[in-house]
Amino acid sequence: MKRILFFVHYNKYNDLEDYVIYLLVNIKQIYNRIVFISNSKLNDQHKIKLTGLYDSLIIRENKGFDFGAWKDALLQEGWEKLSSYDNITLMNDSCFGPFYDMAKIYNRMEQMNIDFWGVSKHTAMNYRLPVTDDEIPEHIQSYFICFKKKIISDKVFQDFWEGLNYETNIQIVIQKYESQLTSILKKNGYNYAVLIESGDEISISFDRPDLCIINEAPLIKIKPFSFFLNPLYIKKLIKNKTSYPVSLIENYFSNLYDPTSSFKIENKTFNPELYSISNTDTPLPKIAIHINTENPVLLQKYISILDKWEIEYHLFITTDTNEKKKKITDFLKNHFSNKYLKEIIVLKRYNQDILLWLNMAEKLKNYDIAGNFFANNNMNEIQNYFELFLTPINKIVNMINTNKKIGIIIPDIPDFLMLQLLMDPKEKKIRNEMDKLWKKLDLKKEIKFQDISMLIFPYGNMFWYKPSALSSLVEFYLKSTDITEKHFFKNKFVLECLNRMLVYIAWSEGYDFRINTAGMPEESVFYCNQIINNYVNKYLTLNDYRIGRLLLFLNRFAKNIIRKFKKLYVTDK
Repeated sequence: MKRILFFVHYNKYNDLEDYVIYLLVNIKQIYNRIVFISNSKLNDQHKIKLTGLYDSLIIRENKGFDFGAWKDALLQEGWEKLSSYDNITLMNDSCFGPFYDMAKIYNRMEQMNIDFWGVSKHTAMNYRLPVTDDEIPEHIQSYFICFKKKIISDKVFQDFWEGLNYETNIQIVIQKYESQLTSILKKNGYNYAVLIESGDEISISFDRPDLCIINEAPLIKIKPFSFFLNPLYIKKLIKNKTSYPVSLIENYFSNLYDPTSSFKIENKTFNPELYSISNTDTPLPKIAIHINTENPVLLQKYISILDKWEIEYHLFITTDTNEKKKKITDFLKNHFSNKYLKEIIVLKRYNQDILLWLNMAEKLKNYDIAGNFFANNNMNEIQNYFELFLTPINKIVNMINTNKKIGIIIPDIPDFLMLQLLMDPKEKKIRNEMDKLWKKLDLKKEIKFQDISMLIFPYGNMFWYKPSALSSLVEFYLKSTDITEKHFFKNKFVLECLNRMLVYIAWSEGYDFRINTAGMPEESVFYCNQIINNYVNKYLTLNDYRIGRLLLFLNRFAKNIIRKFKKLYVTDK
């Protein structure tokens, strides 16, 4: 069989994800010719990654979306040339795979008495399409569809593509073209089949991606991962039933989806108690630690922990008066070797701790890893969190240093604060301001904080980070020499918003995050989520562990329920 593939790629950040490369590597042997059409820009590095994976490369504007791309590529190839092929495959990058041997699937489908075929179909629905005023007909979904020779040579098929308009709304493309092509061919006497049948009133690729894997579909749509009740279950199925590297799925969502959304796909927690240090030849990083204190006595707790460290670092201490600086200096002389002390600096006390960090960020920016900590008068309330975040330094440094993706590690947020935030009447105003700040910072990725269920941000303004991960914010602050801009950064409300944006700024710079959950109580929802996800009905998993934690916090019976789960599904296993 002589086959040609027209593959459409699009990435809103003009990137090329590794799952696309994996897909092409594992199907390229099926085709005599591959035309790779990118509706987004490709740089030289991307082209190198694609070496050997295409015969023709088309880079174009995203005009008319995937159908517009297929039209241009088909017409550029020419109908006379295309008529020499036994099979044309149209495919786009809106799916993961292949999970099973595609060559065997082609051989099986080409033996059937059908004229075109795909992986899945959308069922007919009694719903009027706004553009055509027709009901949604049953149709093969266009992420993967194959046409045999007699369709390729048919004027009906050719007229469809030549008459296709470059629509600017994706929904119109779906209504006018994707949902209609199957019906057009069927009316002209052609028959078709799909690998995975949908039931009544459902589209299996959207509603039941788990069944797609169970029934050995070679590809599954990406979109369902973002709204399926339990995406972790789909990942588990893929891992257990196939050899597909699920890290490709995790990386895609970490790169393209905001941190709150990607948390549903990949476990972003980091428990030092369960972490094993990996042996690596990676050079030891340059480490800096900034500690601010308004009460020198509270600094002693930090110093007692730092004194036990066996790593090299530079210590920067800030305080708000010269008198306190002298007290700190005297204390350190008597209780600390001063071996790693870099500088003690007097900085004016601001309304928000994050501004103190911003004033220190220039001194920290040339280090590989930096830590930011505050010893304030309310330290007794959160001192256990601080200790859990400082004590396992070797594991924290190893995690950040060996994982290029990780840009920031934050402590978990306690239940009482989650409850306060959700009940705070100014929360909506904060989200609005965060959306404005995002535009003002001119960050690389798109986000709408108004649409995020629960924000992920560092408790107590405490975090470990790679300075490059927060460089956008730091550079913006350092360049703000205008009096108006300096006043802007002293606004308490603005600074509160910025503190909530740190994880998202790191994401925009291409970094991932981790939440330190060491010392979490058994009844925490993260713990509960793991139990439910691993041992109970796959449809009971809570999508967002922070929202889930709040729900359990408010539910007086939750602890008893979880203890029963533990007894039934953990203790006896």
